[in-house]
Amino acid sequence: MRTSTIAVFLCVLAAASCQSHDLIIGQATYGDVIVYKADEVKYGFPFIIRSSIIEFPEPGLTNYAYIKAIYVKDNDRNGSGGYPSISAGGVGQRFVKIKLKSQRGSGLNFTVTIYGRYV
Repeated sequence: MRTSTIAVFLCVLAAASCQSHDLIIGQATYGDVIVYKADEVKYGFPFIIRSSIIEFPEPGLTNYAYIKAIYVKDNDRNGSGGYPSISAGGVGQRFVKIKLKSQRGSGLNFTVTIYGRYV
């Protein structure tokens, strides 16, 4: 009993240490197109938290597609990547503001893909 508890604890610890921080909102279906795709990479500095804000569409531009899905993929698979969040807009809107925040001392390495549908 005790060894199985320790084994389960070690498996949970191993799974938690190698997780990525992906963000998936909505679902792309047939007829949706990629309206925005970009890589956001910033190097880390000791004891510093790096952040970045991605706005779609860029200020001064107009988007005519409704957003159907947002995929923010963390390319750091060892658990040291950053944390994505939606601060404005999103699925069903024509705009979105995505905030990317790194862990202390680490950098950012994300791929942002936004799918939309023209109506």
